[in-house]
Amino acid sequence: MKLIHDAIRYPVTTAVGVILLLLFGFIGLFRLPVQLTPNVEEPEITISTVWPGASPQEIEREIIEEQEEQLKSLEGMKKMESSSSDSFGTITLTFQVGTSLDSALLKVSNRLEQVPSYPDDVEKPVIRSVDVNANAI
Repeated sequence: MKLIHDAIRYPVTTAVGVILLLLFGFIGLFRLPVQLTPNVEEPEITISTVWPGASPQEIEREIIEEQEEQLKSLEGMKKMESSSSDSFGTITLTFQVGTSLDSALLKVSNRLEQVPSYPDDVEKPVIRSVDVNANAI
């Protein structure tokens, strides 16, 4: 009852308070970012292996298949894609949303250490995380 009594007793103070409340409410409303669809980022890891002078078939048979065999049972992996070209092979691993990228990188590195052997001239595989916003328009 005291609040109502004071609001009637001090009408100018009450009006200024209401105006300030509305003003800050509208400022907050228009500065609040709104998205229809949120950005959901799936962690991705790319493994690149270079074998100078090798054909895509050799890369696939000698390197990519061996790496895929070790990586196919990784925990939390959603999708695995690979490609081979002259002297170069790539495997892209996509993990479930919420998977820790650091943990996934460690698991991938450990699994690649278990590949039995690589041909003599093959460079060590390069593991990197893919920035999902790199191809944004």
